[in-house]
Amino acid sequence: MREYQEKYLRNLQRVFELNSLPGELPSPEGYLARRAQRAKELKVLSEENTALLRRELFPLLDDIITATEDDISNLEEFAAAMNSRGAYLDLVLCYYLHNAIITYARHWHKRDLLIRHLYHCAMTLFYMQEILRRADRTDYNWRMSLMFGEAASYIKQYDQIEDMETRGYIHRAMGNLALAYAGLDEADGRRKSAAIRRSLQILEDPVYHEKSPDLPWDLYLMKTHQERTTALGLLRTGFADPQIQREVMESAEYVRDGLGRRGGGQIPIRWQYAYEAAQYHCGVRPLSYLLNWLENAYLERDEGDYSPESFYRNMFLPALYASYICHSPEIMYSKKYVLSFMYRRLEAYVRGMQDNQLSEATLNNLLACLQSFVEYPDGILEKDFIMALVVCRSPDSFASSYMASQISQMMVSKALEDCPQALEGALGYSGAEALWDHKEELFTFVREACLLHNVGFLAFCNLSRRIGRSRLEEEENLIRCHVYAGARILEQSPSTRPYVNAALGHHRFFDGSGGYPPEYRREEDPNAMLTDLISAAVHLVGLLDGGTTNLEEALENLRQESGRRLSPAWSGLLIELKPELREYLRFGQAEAFEAAFRLLKGRENEKE
Repeated sequence: MREYQEKYLRNLQRVFELNSLPGELPSPEGYLARRAQRAKELKVLSEENTALLRRELFPLLDDIITATEDDISNLEEFAAAMNSRGAYLDLVLCYYLHNAIITYARHWHKRDLLIRHLYHCAMTLFYMQEILRRADRTDYNWRMSLMFGEAASYIKQYDQIEDMETRGYIHRAMGNLALAYAGLDEADGRRKSAAIRRSLQILEDPVYHEKSPDLPWDLYLMKTHQERTTALGLLRTGFADPQIQREVMESAEYVRDGLGRRGGGQIPIRWQYAYEAAQYHCGVRPLSYLLNWLENAYLERDEGDYSPESFYRNMFLPALYASYICHSPEIMYSKKYVLSFMYRRLEAYVRGMQDNQLSEATLNNLLACLQSFVEYPDGILEKDFIMALVVCRSPDSFASSYMASQISQMMVSKALEDCPQALEGALGYSGAEALWDHKEELFTFVREACLLHNVGFLAFCNLSRRIGRSRLEEEENLIRCHVYAGARILEQSPSTRPYVNAALGHHRFFDGSGGYPPEYRREEDPNAMLTDLISAAVHLVGLLDGGTTNLEEALENLRQESGRRLSPAWSGLLIELKPELREYLRFGQAEAFEAAFRLLKGRENEKE
């Protein structure tokens, strides 16, 4: 690799280290001091990495067809160094690199190079799509399918391709085309099934085995059958298609038998589940049998074990269990104590992690639980579960939300005294007297809305932590989708549903002229005035959070944004609150981090 690339990679490693939580949580004051020092170092690293790319890399990518073969070989090496089995140090930059090499390969008719990077570029899109899937978005699926499909289409020229590695990429692309059809709907399910069927026809054809005897055919077959079992997600929604059900059963048996022979009879829990679930969906076993199997599998967990296998038992099995019982009110209530027990133990399990950072696998499991959460009126409420366990996982983000919650309550109090008309219609109450009588409900609503409004950022926190330079357009687009992820999580349960609009609309401009997402429409929000209030509080804290903007400058920004980005009523009220804000900000940030650390250490909300 070139010297600038090695420097860039070292800087990326350092950025990730700086953005990781310390193993032992310091005092709030100690954390704030460390945070200020960290911000300075991150700024230096980001500026250095941005300059390296602008000076050394981007000019080459902009004129890629003039690159030399040595340049291309170097870019391949650079991309490979940033990827370790899908754990990308810089996911979006890898996407840019592979895309550029595709352009070069097309121009110079380098078929093997083109096939290889169509595959690698599609894989970067897959990992980007996996992040977006948490927000129920499919923005990259079509590009992914085009690239996998084009690479797979070279099966027609198979005999002309002599390089075994390139032939392997063709088979891998053919199998991975199914990854582009991950939606839990009938159309995607049928496309996925058809893509896997075509791939298996080739993989099982002895003619291809004879032509390429050195390829890992058993591995390709195993991966393809494993991918077909993911159609269980579609079957769990109630979709029933005899052919897909039968094919899932065949693949589940293939995987179970293959892993059993390879592992001396020890089959990982996720593939045991696939086999048992396939039997249920094919009508071989009743739901009661599957639920009993899940319960027993869960009871075999080790709460002190944080290996991948244990993560699955402790964190993903509750999500699976919830997804099966939620379709029947009778079953759901008969299993109340079982699921409540799982949620209580899940909370204890997550709290017991020595590392407060959530890996991608842990994050996926936790998000699966939130997105399938079954809430009982007299049981664990999802809003308490999120606030006690989830939002504090990113202390910086939590502290900002906590400060906004305190400021929002100050705003409600001031409005009730001086301008109750600004709250007219909030929570369905009209008139100053009614609003005053229900002030505690208003306080609770804005406090909880602020604490929950940014929960969707959890889905993007690991991506954000790895960005060690100026953000690229793709990253901006990805991170903006946190509002969809938040709305999706909060839509799940009655206790969190009132805060969906705060999660969806807190970045949308008051006058509709900008911000995001366009799906938030103020006129359709029954509590638009409260969403406006929360947006103003969040915006003010965001201005102050970096430490480079003082209160006077922040309030001047509010004045300038009044009527456009922010509601005139709330921006004006915040300006009037200047003395109170100045007093609060003396200790408010330390108080916010203290609250975050209490939650991380499990000292609050231990109601069960």
